[in-house]
Amino acid sequence: MIRRILPLLAATAGLLHAAERPNVLVVLLDDFGTGQFAPMSRHLSVDELDPAFLAYTAGLDETYDPQVALDASRRAMPFMDSLAEKGVLFNRAFSASSLCAPARQGVLTGTSPTRWGAYRNIDVNVCGLPEGRCLAGRFRDQGYRTGFVGKWHVGAKDNELKKRIEAAGGTEADLAKAGYGGSVCEKDHPLNNGFDYACFYNLYECPFYGSELIWENRTYTGVSQEYNTDFFTRKAMDFMGRSLDEGKPFFVELALHAVHIPVDVDAPAPYAEHFDTGSKMVDRFYSHVYAVDRSVQRMVDMLKARGAWDNTILFFLSDNGATCKVGDGDLSLLPGNGQHKGHKGQLFLGGMRIPMMMVWPDRIKSAQVVGQNVSSMDILPTAMAAAGARLPDDIDGRDLMPLVEGTVQTLHPQLFWAGIHAPAWGFNGSMTLVPAQQERDRWPGGWAIAEGEYLLRYEGSLAPGLERDWPEGRPAFLSLHNIKDDPLERHDLMKERPEVAERMKAEYMKTAASLPAPYRFRYEAWAELVPNPEDHPPRKK
Repeated sequence: MIRRILPLLAATAGLLHAAERPNVLVVLLDDFGTGQFAPMSRHLSVDELDPAFLAYTAGLDETYDPQVALDASRRAMPFMDSLAEKGVLFNRAFSASSLCAPARQGVLTGTSPTRWGAYRNIDVNVCGLPEGRCLAGRFRDQGYRTGFVGKWHVGAKDNELKKRIEAAGGTEADLAKAGYGGSVCEKDHPLNNGFDYACFYNLYECPFYGSELIWENRTYTGVSQEYNTDFFTRKAMDFMGRSLDEGKPFFVELALHAVHIPVDVDAPAPYAEHFDTGSKMVDRFYSHVYAVDRSVQRMVDMLKARGAWDNTILFFLSDNGATCKVGDGDLSLLPGNGQHKGHKGQLFLGGMRIPMMMVWPDRIKSAQVVGQNVSSMDILPTAMAAAGARLPDDIDGRDLMPLVEGTVQTLHPQLFWAGIHAPAWGFNGSMTLVPAQQERDRWPGGWAIAEGEYLLRYEGSLAPGLERDWPEGRPAFLSLHNIKDDPLERHDLMKERPEVAERMKAEYMKTAASLPAPYRFRYEAWAELVPNPEDHPPRKK
C-alpha cells in the first residue's frame, strides 16, 4: 500500500509545484516610444518634448496639432492604463540596442548582443542567434510550453529554400510566393531555439494586410489578409489555450508589428472609430496603438475566464525608441520619445529608452513606479527566476523582483551600448546633406554607458558632407549628462564632473576590450569604439 501511495504523493506534489509556476506573456511592440505609451504620456506636456522634433512636426499639414496628438496618445490605451493601476511601471527602462534586431536578441538571450559582434541589424542577419543562448529552452526544461508569435528578425533567411527555387528556374516573384521574404534558416529557427510553437515572420516589417511573409512552424501560410495585430493575437491566444488545456504553464512572446512602418493604412473599423481628431495622421497612428490595447485586453479576459490570470506575469515593452518620423509609410507622431532627445538608431536617450511595464496579480498588489535603471534584458531572467530556473552566469539581465519588492536598490551598476549612431531612422534624417537612409553606412559609431543618473556617450568622428550642422565633418567627442535632471541632454557636464566621466569611461573600456569585431557594421567605425581593435581583425566576408 505504501509503495502505491508514495508515487501518487510524488506525482501530486509535482502537479502542485507546476501549478504554482506563473504563466509568462511578453508583449513586445516595434518602434514604440515612451511618450506614445498612455501610462507615461499622461504626465507629459508639449513643451517638455524634444524641440527638434517639435520643429519637425511644425512643418506637417495644417490638420496636425501637437496637443491633439498628445491627447490621442493618452486615450489610445485605456486597458493598459487600468493594468498600470496594479502593475509596475519602469520609468527608466533601456533597450539592449537602439535598433530592432540586436534589441530583440537582447530580450531573447538576456545578454547584450555586442558580446558576440551584433551591433546592427546587418550583423544579426549574418550571425543569427548564437547556439544555446536563447533562454526560451530554459522554460521548457521547467515543464513550460513555449511559443513565439510575430516578428522574429534575429536570424538569416532560409537560403536553402532560395537555392532550390532558383535551381528550378524560379524568379523573384516565385521566391515571394514561397515565403522566402519571411523565412529563417534552420540554425536560427524558433523551433531550434527553445520554442515548441512559432507563428512568425523573419523580417524588419510585416504589412498590416496582405502579408506574404508569415510562417507557422515550418509551413508557409500564404498571403494573410487578416489585420496582423488581430491575427498574431489570435495565434497567441490559441497557443495559450492549448497549454492550459494540457495543464502546463506557458511562456509566450507576442512580438507585434505595430507600430513599425508601413503604418499609414487604416486600422479595422472597431479601432479606427475610437479616433476622430480631425487629423488623419493622428487617427491612423493611434488607432493601431488602440488595436494593441484591445488585443491585450482580449488575452487578459481569456486568462481570467480560465482562472489563469492571477498567476500570469505580463510584460509589456518596446524593442527600441520610436522613429519620430512622417513619410515613407511612417506616422510615428508626438509625443514620440517623450522627454528624450533623438530617435531609433541613435545613442541619444530617445533611441535607447523604452516603455516597460510588468503586471503579476498574485505578487504585485498595487501600482508602483520604479525609477532605477533597468533593461529589456531583464525580462526573461525575471520570468525564469519566477519559474524556478537557475539564471545562467554569462548573461547581463537580472531578476527584477528584488528591485520591485525593495530588497535591492540598484540592479545594474552600469549598462552599456555600442553600435551605429545615425539619423537614418527618424526625423533627424531630414536635416542631412545626403539621403540619410540610403547613406546610413557612412555614419559613425558610438558607445554609451549609464551609471545611476549619469550617461556618458562617445560619438565617433563624422566625415565631411553628411550633416548640415557639420558640413566639414567633426572629430569624435565625449559628453556627460544627468539623465534625471536633463532628459533632453542639453547640458554637457564633462567640465563640471570630469572625475565621473573618467570613471565611467574606464568602466566601459573594461567591457569593450573583449567585444568582438562586427559581422557587417563598418569596421573602421567600430574600431573607434574599442581600446584594442588590432586584437580583433575584420571578419572574412
